[in-house]
Amino acid sequence: MFSIPKIFEGKPDHPMFDVKEAGRLLAELPKDNAFKTLEEITSWLDSVKDAPGFRPEVRAEITMLLDETGQPLYAELLHLYLGAPHLQDFKGMHLWQGLHGFMKTLAEAYSVCVHEYQQAEKKSFDHKELMPVICVRLLRAVAEQMKLEMMHYVDIEQSVWDRLCSCYNFAEANQFAESMVFAYPKQVIHISPQRELLRAMMLYESSPGTLAPDQIEVGFRIAGRMVSFFDFKDAPDPDCAYCFDLAKPDAPRRVDGDIQITPTLRFFGAVKAVPKVTDIIAQHEHGLIQKEQRFGSEFTPAGKLTVLKHLQIYWGKDQPHRHQERRGINTAIDVVHSFRTISKLVARMDIDNAVNISEKDAAALKERSDINLAADNDEVDYSTENWTVTDVSVDGIGGMIPNNGGAWVKIGDLCGLKAGNNSVWWIGMIRRLHTDPKGTVHVGIEMLAKKPLSVWLRTLGKGTEKVSNWETSSSSFEYDYLSAILLPDASNSYVNATMLMESGGYVPETIYEVMLGEKSRDIKLTDLLAEGEDYEQVSFQWLNAAHT
Repeated sequence: MFSIPKIFEGKPDHPMFDVKEAGRLLAELPKDNAFKTLEEITSWLDSVKDAPGFRPEVRAEITMLLDETGQPLYAELLHLYLGAPHLQDFKGMHLWQGLHGFMKTLAEAYSVCVHEYQQAEKKSFDHKELMPVICVRLLRAVAEQMKLEMMHYVDIEQSVWDRLCSCYNFAEANQFAESMVFAYPKQVIHISPQRELLRAMMLYESSPGTLAPDQIEVGFRIAGRMVSFFDFKDAPDPDCAYCFDLAKPDAPRRVDGDIQITPTLRFFGAVKAVPKVTDIIAQHEHGLIQKEQRFGSEFTPAGKLTVLKHLQIYWGKDQPHRHQERRGINTAIDVVHSFRTISKLVARMDIDNAVNISEKDAAALKERSDINLAADNDEVDYSTENWTVTDVSVDGIGGMIPNNGGAWVKIGDLCGLKAGNNSVWWIGMIRRLHTDPKGTVHVGIEMLAKKPLSVWLRTLGKGTEKVSNWETSSSSFEYDYLSAILLPDASNSYVNATMLMESGGYVPETIYEVMLGEKSRDIKLTDLLAEGEDYEQVSFQWLNAAHT
């Protein structure tokens, strides 16, 4: 805890009338139920911030103690939430509400501390040391609230912008906006109010609506580590693509030619962070197999690589824009999910006609996949959901998810799509989600392929690197077969196709033989393009002409 002078003139009519009593009450909280304990801490924060009679420095110290007690519980529950953050799941919603309630109430409590300091005639706070810490914690709590709203794909509350702007305004006015402090005991990274604000603003401008909740968390951590490379100016600057107005709290916006320059405008950007992000991407790609601890050991190196590549695009000078014309429509589609189900339903290469595959291997494949390799789609067990399509573009569709469906939905998830009586399944990826004020979940789906092809990959064993050995080696070597889906390019050609594999299948430079019916070809994996919960999208290089 940070030390605050204790000047008592009576005591408030509140159970936590001083820091010692607050510590005693917190020690009695349940130890075996993190959610219930965090709820009780939230309740204490709510009562302490509103109770009359507290001296400002005492209220601040108790607020900080409640904050520090709640942070480990918040981290534990956030990790639990990120494991299953589905929008229409009751348990997930309940958990999200508890996390959001804690951070919003914490921000409100710190706002009271700042307000009381501003109103006090005699400043009993240690201005130079304590107020920068309180401001950083306030901005951090507001950023966490905003991050949780992003994870739930709801509109950011106006209170977020109000508190970010008012707190930073206060920090600038008191000349400690750039003061470097430790936000919490035992933390080793210095942060300032300005950097904490920048971190939140850049996360907002990093297209979080196209990221899954766990990817938003990784993006927030990366922004925290890269914030020293961000620019923050009080005048337009070529490296500052965004701005906001301290006098008119609202979401930041892109700087354009119509902007009216005022003294309260602030400009920011992350262009100078892009080369550093590029370096980290290169390090990840060279050591993808090794465990990578940076930005959190609970996230896979491939998962962090996906987010780094996303930020590399959105932090640069030429951010992508949605420009395709969208046409309104009202129709229904059948939707399925999961890589394994989709790979069974899309058009498949008949393995019975594949060369150099023994009856033993064919039987092993059938047992492993639990499907008849020559079966028609109607023999595959699966269930569909019926969604409403509201608009279409060349490469995507927009729609609404029914209240009784979509429990599995997460940004980045694969989905199989089939319109009406059409027998052909398309493949899409969930790209955008938004929950409107009525609770309806709107979805944006990027079309990956309208003519996907499900194939089997065979791992090349030792001694089979040469094509001439393939015809004679099937009885001498044990092979491993993996299911994959080829995605043709924009011209519906497989010359520049990409490929979907189950998670864990991508290893750089790995060579596979693609079983293409009566013909087969070998490929080399070249790059990881995207990662979802149960799949990886990769690029590859064809190594030879088709052979039989």
